[in-house]
Amino acid sequence: MTTTGPTPDESLTYRLKALNKIAERMSSELSRGKIGLSMPEATIVGVLGAFGPQTIMDIARRSNLDKSQASRTSETLIGKGLLSRTASDQDGRSVIISLTPEGRKIFRKIVPMVEKRDKELYKCLSEPEMDALRYLLDKLLEAHGWQPE
Repeated sequence: MTTTGPTPDESLTYRLKALNKIAERMSSELSRGKIGLSMPEATIVGVLGAFGPQTIMDIARRSNLDKSQASRTSETLIGKGLLSRTASDQDGRSVIISLTPEGRKIFRKIVPMVEKRDKELYKCLSEPEMDALRYLLDKLLEAHGWQPE
């Protein structure tokens, strides 16, 4: 049997998933070794450090986690003393999650780790290639409704 067109490993989806797996492995190794958090935990701390206090729904959207995983992981981080929960002023049914002082200390360790990971990922590219990759990824994401905020 012969096939026409690209093989599965030539598809955009396959390649993006492969790159994502590499980036997640690198991030996981860094976060476990440097701050003792799982990747989802480090991601949530990073999101709250970058965007400030927010609801579980906002955390889930910004961290690319499903709501139940964001909720469970946030509960774990609350138990570790890295996050706190307060009632929302706007909606009595929802809560606002924020970093504790200890969580802010961890966040300050995450930023250089992300920079190190990205530098390692991009090291095979020239500056113009990095700019082009960022531009093209942003263009694809925007065309399909992704909004970072």
